[in-house]
Amino acid sequence: MIEEYFKAEKTACNEELERYFENLYKREKEVLLGDFINQLKEFVTNEKAKRIHPILLTAAFNGIINPMYLEDQIAEIQKVSISIELLHNGHIIYDDLIDDDEIRRGKPSFHVQLMNEIDQIYKNLIFTEKDKRIKLYGRNLGVLGGLMGYSLGMDVIKSSRFPEQLKLLAINEYTEAMDYLMKGQIVEEFMNYHNMTMTLEQYLNIAEMQKARLFEKSTKIGAIFAKGNNHYQIKPLGEAMLKIGQAYAIRDDILDMKDDIKNKKKKFVYILAVQNTNEEQSKILNENYRKDEISNNDIKQVEYVFAETNALVIAEHFSKNLMEQAKNLLKDIYPDLNRKQKEFFNEFAEFTYKRNY
Repeated sequence: MIEEYFKAEKTACNEELERYFENLYKREKEVLLGDFINQLKEFVTNEKAKRIHPILLTAAFNGIINPMYLEDQIAEIQKVSISIELLHNGHIIYDDLIDDDEIRRGKPSFHVQLMNEIDQIYKNLIFTEKDKRIKLYGRNLGVLGGLMGYSLGMDVIKSSRFPEQLKLLAINEYTEAMDYLMKGQIVEEFMNYHNMTMTLEQYLNIAEMQKARLFEKSTKIGAIFAKGNNHYQIKPLGEAMLKIGQAYAIRDDILDMKDDIKNKKKKFVYILAVQNTNEEQSKILNENYRKDEISNNDIKQVEYVFAETNALVIAEHFSKNLMEQAKNLLKDIYPDLNRKQKEFFNEFAEFTYKRNY
């Protein structure tokens, strides 16, 4: 059921994004800004994007709204749902820039996309520091693209037809989401550059700020526009999404384990492993994570340590426990969610723990 739900809602979100960028382009009178909007559109409308956040927003709205009013408001909430997707894309633009990642969703990351564009313009030109200028162009306009993603998402909420009081509450959640994303990125980068190994508590804190809070804020915004009860509906739904978001981050680390080892990223499985290593296992991890480049054989050695310390098994159990906590929190929602959305959120909790992509 959840796969079909995701497919249908993703299609609706993609169509809304296409309409939004077309209208944005038509309204822009500055030609150069119009070109930049098209570049941003190309990145955001990538078909491989999961669209989880706008789907959570509309699911929360549909789950709480009085069914009598759903038909009249469904089009407007779908317009609002892309706000959180624009915020998410603004953040991943920054994330790719900081990590110097060249690929996102099977295509060039935004700053690389911009570099490729200016490289074509400079193709037949010869001048000093050409490569440096191309890289600076990608970096500088990439920063502005991330910022534009943040501001466009805010504008979507502000320009919606919902009551002003509800929009103010939603904007408050939106700005808090921005704040958490930035703080999480700052803490993570500080620890990386100071070569600090996270504690389990620090990892979960960063996972909350970088992943779980955006899940929480997506559902809260949808619930606010549905006029949900703050204490009995919005709060327990948000708390459930915090647990699901942390479980989602752990599952990401399990799925990305080989790439994380290759890039010497000390994520959840690594943190669990170092807590249970003997002297020899600790030496293997330290030696490999200090190398300039890690070979396939090195990766296998690290994976063996992870297996020997039961780090993967513990990670799976930890994720499952968070999922069960989330499902218990969903039971606390009163009045209960509409049946279809209640099934969706419970299935989404299971999906988070079991997914293989």
